[in-house]
Amino acid sequence: MISETSPSEYAVAVQIHAVVQAAYAIEAELIGCADFPPLKISIQELQTSSDTFLGFNISGILVAVLSFNEQSNSAVITRLIVSPAHFRQGIATALVSEFERRVPHGRVLTVSTATANAPAVSLYQSLKYVATYLSCSPQGISLVHFSKCNAVNGPITSSPICSV
Repeated sequence: MISETSPSEYAVAVQIHAVVQAAYAIEAELIGCADFPPLKISIQELQTSSDTFLGFNISGILVAVLSFNEQSNSAVITRLIVSPAHFRQGIATALVSEFERRVPHGRVLTVSTATANAPAVSLYQSLKYVATYLSCSPQGISLVHFSKCNAVNGPITSSPICSV
């Protein structure tokens, strides 16, 4: 079940932090980054985040989280994490779909991931996000940035801003 959750509550922040640590440890290994910045986030940082958090619970246990922030013309997915025990079960797809449903029409939806994170790249492409550009993080991680337009009157559409 997906519901909005608040990491300002300590118990919730602890649960989110546990999923963050498990999921990002796998990603760090996958992309070959020993000093992966998302693994350094603290419980206190989660508690003070201004992001909106959507949690996916199974039998009352938090197993995945998508967080995002909205600006006037866009909405940015800031993290999408799934507990490794629940990989490849459609949970990430369900969270992204719920995010898209909640964001007002007319906004550009954006997300970034490591270029080497093939499962995440595949997920966003399957959901019609279009790679718009590449960049490099301060840690030297190659990133691919995706976007998708949340259409004003009709289905969500995608169009490349520029080719990768």
